[in-house]
Amino acid sequence: MSIITQRGNLAEIVVARLAERIDSGLYPPGEKIPSSAQLCEEFGVSRTVIREALASLKVAGRVIARQGAGVYVTEKDARALNFEISRIDDIRSAMQILELRLGVEMQAVALAAQRRTPEALAEIARAFDHIETLDTNNAEIEARADFEFHLAIAKATRNPHFPRFLEAVMGEINLDLVLKHRQSGPASKAYLKKINREHAAILAAITQGDPKAARQALAAHLEESLDRYRALLDEPAGSEWDD
Repeated sequence: MSIITQRGNLAEIVVARLAERIDSGLYPPGEKIPSSAQLCEEFGVSRTVIREALASLKVAGRVIARQGAGVYVTEKDARALNFEISRIDDIRSAMQILELRLGVEMQAVALAAQRRTPEALAEIARAFDHIETLDTNNAEIEARADFEFHLAIAKATRNPHFPRFLEAVMGEINLDLVLKHRQSGPASKAYLKKINREHAAILAAITQGDPKAARQALAAHLEESLDRYRALLDEPAGSEWDD
């Protein structure tokens, strides 16, 4: 019996499972991963599915095939994202980070709506519930919870590069989020409720499998802050995400 119960492309799901094991260290660098026959038996899928999954991992630089010896986790992680960005210390740099988030997350939320699994939806819902039940005036805690919601969406794409990218620039995104939460001041609780109404719209669109609605909900969530930054800098508002 297959241990894969989610809907969606079987090879993509196997890729995600194997990538998780590599990331967690279960399959450390240099170690041989189980044979195709063993993986077929474990996941309950065909050799074609395993072959496609391993090919994807090879292209991504996660594993390497050694003729006659099997498939091994790469010794050196060639995928490591070398992405440097200036620390957020003013409104303009915060605005630039938000523009970057829009560019990445608009695609991520659409893919999440198309590829979501019950497990992925449950993770997004848990992150949503965590924000909704927060009882704190600590902007850093609020910002981290906000980030975890967006990270859960990135993971739901079943494309490991989306969450890796967000985690690679987490510090910079977190600083932007902290700045926004601090700006809410005494109205912090009302601001959190507003954020979660927007998060609820995003979650609903993903749950319904509606990529267009998911994009629109995310745009409504992030564009308001972006327009506020633009107004402070006396720059024109943008509407480039309208469909």
